[in-house]
Amino acid sequence: MTALVPGLRKWTTVFSVFLQDGLAYRGQAVIWMMTNTVPAVIMPIVWLASYGGRSQIGGFSPSQMVSYYLVTLCLSNVMITHVMWDMAMEIREGRFSVFLTRPFSYMAYQFAGNLSWRLMRGALFVPIFLVCAAIFRPYLRWEGYHLGWTFWAAVLGGHLLSFCVSYTMGLLALFFVEVRSIYMFYYMPFTFLSGELVPLALLPKWATALAQMLPFRYTLAFPVEIFMNRLSPGEMGYGFVMLAGWLIVMFLASRVLWKKGLRHYTGVGM
Repeated sequence: MTALVPGLRKWTTVFSVFLQDGLAYRGQAVIWMMTNTVPAVIMPIVWLASYGGRSQIGGFSPSQMVSYYLVTLCLSNVMITHVMWDMAMEIREGRFSVFLTRPFSYMAYQFAGNLSWRLMRGALFVPIFLVCAAIFRPYLRWEGYHLGWTFWAAVLGGHLLSFCVSYTMGLLALFFVEVRSIYMFYYMPFTFLSGELVPLALLPKWATALAQMLPFRYTLAFPVEIFMNRLSPGEMGYGFVMLAGWLIVMFLASRVLWKKGLRHYTGVGM
């Protein structure tokens, strides 16, 4: 028990430093949130105009369509991580060398920074969400949604998976000097197969099947589908199996890239 105190104090300090850093750049956080908010406001308007008197499109009523995008907007601010950009900069500029001498895990260090950023961003997002909810208030219904333990388990698992994917991609900077093009390419399938732009149920069957096999769905769409009560018990079980499987795969991949990457690291920028 005594040995845990210094470790807890150490990580509390790291988390506090990251939180102060995030608060110093809260303007940047608001700008990033607005880039996510604009599509989440525009897409429901586009869909509402497409109903043309119909009661449903792809099994979504107008109320459900609006709710889908608002929930997706909320969860994207909590679940989706982008640590690979900071990792690539640290590695490229040689600041990564400092972390190799510190007495704690680099992966845990990045997760602490990610967690503090998520908390700060979540707090700043509340007034933005309230404005979005007010805009679509006539379409909002509060019945028929699921907020049980399966939803929260999917949110937690999806956040961990998003972090593992982002962290693993960040480690690619140990092998390549320029990785920004790789990261930009990642966002192309992510945008469509995560359900951020369009509900997966509205995609062609082959795209929906592909999304169920790839990790993107489980970083965002899966908990949204649980919240919307669109999954049967069997489909939910399959989703959790795939989520756990991708978590294991990405964690092991990060371990392999870490060990091999340290042999390639040359401290560019020092």
